Parts: sequence; structure tokens; C-alpha cells
Amino acid sequence: MKRNDLSLFHMEREGFKIKLRKGVDFDAMPVAAAPVAAPAAPAAAASPPSASTPPAPTGTFIGSPMVGTFYRAAGPGEKPFVTVGDSVDENTTVCIIEAMKVMNEIKAEKRGVIIKVLVEDTTPVQYDSPLFEIQPA
Repeated sequence: MKRNDLSLFHMEREGFKIKLRKGVDFDAMPVAAAPVAAPAAPAAAASPPSASTPPAPTGTFIGSPMVGTFYRAAGPGEKPFVTVGDSVDENTTVCIIEAMKVMNEIKAEKRGVIIKVLVEDTTPVQYDSPLFEIQPA
């Protein structure tokens, strides 16, 4: 985890599940901090996210099943697995996430049409980060 600068690793395969965290868990921090913080702290903490939060999306999301690097195509210069407007089903490969030098094909796991690609190619992603917005079929 240190060598690849990972703070969270989550993997689920055929009845096996492992989740490792290193350092501060930023995802859980606002939830844990809000009940014990002074009354002024939650108000200050709540202001920035609401200011930068976009309007509620109309579709659902395909999330990252792991921490790693997001790739839209099988290789540089190749056609992306999916683009906006493409129909997908449970078995459609939508991207690759590289984790610990292993290329993992990510399936849509739901039916719909790709509305938006939410992550730039070669960007690091965290577990459960939204990758694509889809309109359910």
C-alpha cells in the first residue's frame, strides 16, 4: 500500500472480501466528526461541499469496485470501451482499473445507457468512486 500510495484497498471475489485502510479514513471522517464536533464546526464543514456539489443526477452510477488507476481503453490510442450514448448490460466491460500492476476489467453490472463519463483517463480512483452515470434501461 505504501509503495503505490494507497490509503484504501477493497476486494471482493467469489465469497471472499477484504478491506484494508491506512492512515486517516477521509470518507468516514465527516460522519464520525459531526456528532463530536463543536456546533460551529459542522456548519463550516458543511458549507464547502454544498457550494461545490453539482445538481442531483438523473441516472444511477457505475462505481469503482477497488482502489486503482482508471483507464477508458485497453491501451493508449485504442477505442474506449464505452462512450456517452452506448447501451450497456451486466456483462459489458466499461473500463479497466489497474491495481497493484494488475489490469482489472470492470463490468457495468447493470443495464442502461451511458449518460456521462465521470472520471478522466489515467486518474486514480477510490473504492466506490462513481465512474459512469447511466440511465437505467
